[in-house]
Amino acid sequence: MSMEEAIRLVERGLAQMVELSAGGQVTCAELRRGLDASKGMRCRLDAYQANAASLLAKRESHGDGGTGVLAQAAGLSRRAAAGQVKTAERLQALPDVQRAVESGQVSFTNARALADAADKTSAEAVTEDSALLAKAQSLTPEQFAREAGRWAAQRQDDGGEAGFRRLRRRRRLSIWDGDDGMMHLRGEFDPVAGAKLRNRLCTEAERLRRGDLKLPERERRSRHQRMADAFESLTAGGGVGGSKPSADIAIVQHLSADGTKAFAEIEGGGTIPQSVLDEHFCNARITGIVFSDEGVPLWHGHSKRRATDAQKRALLAIYGGCAGCQDAHPMAIQAHHVDPASQGGPTDVSNLIPLCWLCHQRVHQHGWRVVPDGRGLRTIEPPDRVRYGPAHAPESVPMRGRERSDVSMSNDTAQHEPATARAGLSGPAAARNALREVTGNKTGPSPPQVRTRPGSHRRAARVNCSTGGESRPPWRVGRFGTYDSVARGSRRVTT
Repeated sequence: MSMEEAIRLVERGLAQMVELSAGGQVTCAELRRGLDASKGMRCRLDAYQANAASLLAKRESHGDGGTGVLAQAAGLSRRAAAGQVKTAERLQALPDVQRAVESGQVSFTNARALADAADKTSAEAVTEDSALLAKAQSLTPEQFAREAGRWAAQRQDDGGEAGFRRLRRRRRLSIWDGDDGMMHLRGEFDPVAGAKLRNRLCTEAERLRRGDLKLPERERRSRHQRMADAFESLTAGGGVGGSKPSADIAIVQHLSADGTKAFAEIEGGGTIPQSVLDEHFCNARITGIVFSDEGVPLWHGHSKRRATDAQKRALLAIYGGCAGCQDAHPMAIQAHHVDPASQGGPTDVSNLIPLCWLCHQRVHQHGWRVVPDGRGLRTIEPPDRVRYGPAHAPESVPMRGRERSDVSMSNDTAQHEPATARAGLSGPAAARNALREVTGNKTGPSPPQVRTRPGSHRRAARVNCSTGGESRPPWRVGRFGTYDSVARGSRRVTT
């Protein structure tokens, strides 16, 4: 059969299906059978369009992979044509999925979701999972996109961190004056920020809808008008109904008995990495629900509020603002748990620091550390910054100090036997006897006053009280008096 004969055969069959459905003489079962068959037809048609456009562009050297010829011949937008061609190219690494699309079993949209899952994990993992391929055949695109996201989140080494950061970097918002006199606005947001914005707008739009019920029918706003007015109201500084802006979203953390398949997702949305979950743990109401293997709820706990308004006011009174940048409006402050709330950290003021949303993301998504600020409070620092502790006396006494020690002690200790030469004395006992020998004080271990030369300052002796014997006296007499010779090097703390 030639291509012309195949085209005429398909056209004749489709024309008969349209005629039968328009006549109203077919039963409901026949209509449903035709709809089920049209799914496979659409899959085969999408596969043919992508393959034919790619082959034609290659033979005629179009250089765009077939996007232009597909958009022109099939009447698609260039964006839709480019996505279809790109998906066909990605399916070459998934031959089983490609055959399922060409046979009409998997839709092109679900095949794109499988290709995305393969990019996040591997082509072998997708091909070997027969259960995932079966879901691609039976689920709708919306259902399978969510299922494929969960599947990939459970098998990614980084828990989805790289993918979320890639989406986060793509966020943008544009505003410009249109030729029609209207102001145009277009934006793209990551899943978490988008869910917050949508919930804020929908909540405010619902409040406006209820207010419009009191108005006559002709004066009521449409849904799109209410969303526009809600956006204007929220960006004017007020919140929902004039209160503080709210962005309640439900984040579901799925836990397994062995802990190997845990992941989190926005309710009704995609999966999120662990760092985003930890960030929202700091300012969330947590409710525990236990499900059976069949998904039946077995137990429902009570919501536990995290940081209260009183605690946030106390943090602002203590820190005066953001503990990180010190330059944020109080409305933008969030309470961060030093010991993570997801790991059982308490919601006490002593375990909280105020951070603006930007500094809060620095901690959870960019590895910044909470460190002391030197005044009894806390701040945050980048992960690559090195902080040094205070310097201490070296282990060995300098040669010059040792020579002066011998000269200074020649008259005072010549008649005494070294304390460490006595058997059985070590630690604090040896230190006390050493002091008694120098000062002649038999009643207590008060520090001696040693003058090495006329006019020199007096300093109290610091005695080494470490346990265990030593081969030398636990004290030395230096230029300015006595001091201990304990090995206390400088501390290097990486934060």
